[in-house]
Amino acid sequence: MKHGPILLVTDSKYLLAKNITGVLSSAEFSPHHLTTSSATLIDMRLSDEKREEIQAICLGHCHPFFSYALPTRPLDELRREQHEVTLNFLHFHNEAEKVPPSQETIDKIHLKTLIDIITTTNSLLQPEDVMQTVMTRIHELITCEAWSVLILDENQPDTLRFAAASGPTSDQLRDQHIQFGKGIAGWVAKHRQPLIVNQAQEDPRFLNQIDKDTNFRTRNILCAPLISRGRTLGVIEMLNRDDNDGFTENDLELVQILVNPAAVAIENAFLFQKAQTLTIQDDLTKLYNSRHLNQCLSTEIKRARRLNRPLSLVFLDLDGFKAVNDKFGHLQGSQSLIDIAKIINECARDTDIAGRWGGDEFMLILPTTDTEGAVIVSERIRDRIEKYRVHDLSMSASIGIASFPNHGHHKEELMQLADKAMYRVKESGKNGILVAGDL
Repeated sequence: MKHGPILLVTDSKYLLAKNITGVLSSAEFSPHHLTTSSATLIDMRLSDEKREEIQAICLGHCHPFFSYALPTRPLDELRREQHEVTLNFLHFHNEAEKVPPSQETIDKIHLKTLIDIITTTNSLLQPEDVMQTVMTRIHELITCEAWSVLILDENQPDTLRFAAASGPTSDQLRDQHIQFGKGIAGWVAKHRQPLIVNQAQEDPRFLNQIDKDTNFRTRNILCAPLISRGRTLGVIEMLNRDDNDGFTENDLELVQILVNPAAVAIENAFLFQKAQTLTIQDDLTKLYNSRHLNQCLSTEIKRARRLNRPLSLVFLDLDGFKAVNDKFGHLQGSQSLIDIAKIINECARDTDIAGRWGGDEFMLILPTTDTEGAVIVSERIRDRIEKYRVHDLSMSASIGIASFPNHGHHKEELMQLADKAMYRVKESGKNGILVAGDL
């Protein structure tokens, strides 16, 4: 998103009369405004025809736009409820004032928060940072004991995982999952409808297991779906409103205003993260690609030199892979490469860097690992591959090892030695391991 002011297109007379920068009437709005702005907010109270016209202009110029539902409830009703959102923010506008602010002030507070969310979150690139920022701003408006963001797990589409949380038990939620459709959060994700439950323990949809696991007691819940471009990403949950009466419809209305741009920002961050991953990941095996392995090896050798620690490099070439391709075809060959990549990943440590060098060759960078340690890891991999079967065919691995500083001090030197050791194994019977020092 390009930088610049946010536009609000509205026909609200009192907002237009205040001459607020970036607030335009629908009659004033034209395509030239898009060249200097970063996003456009469209007041939902405009006519359908006007909204569609503005949206079409934005779409035609690939310009981000959001719908903004200004509060429509009568001011006297807000005053009767002593709506806490307004009271929480009184000190930002008039610290001495002790009565609820005007509807205009309420609208401006909500608008400012919305603009802050859009501008801030679209400058962030990590999904966790976006979620934390969004929920912190919402929590400032609607104070509660805890909040969480649950995201649909790509690897398990029927599962919601806790992606961000704040509260007394937030650290305990990281490994927790909720089944899609189950519990309040699962129900909201499935039905794509927001929900207030002010007597949580009495609601049949409520799952008490999370409370038991974390020693937390949920009294009331506000839950809203995160929907971006028609796709459900997950939900946000707010737990135990500071107000003794629980969450109100006004709280829900405000959350719905804010989660629309929040969902888009979260999805954008996930898309950016995925795009970053694709630049360093092998398309087939999902291990690192050769370009990233090159960069990692340079970095790890510099670190090893600076910290005076060992590093080992492992080259691996599959024996018998061509026979699998010839007999069962390239689809089976591709699946075998995926399976071998999984074996290598499972045998490596979390700190090791595994990748596909090209074809049926793989590389493993082992930081803080000497030659002896590299042989242990390599033997584990060799043994697992030897036991791997493709119907009636088997494969094996020829493996070469070179270590810093014993065998070389530079990246190119280590790569040449490990590669040479690997091919020496291949020439002398295959299915073995050779260290550069034994060449």
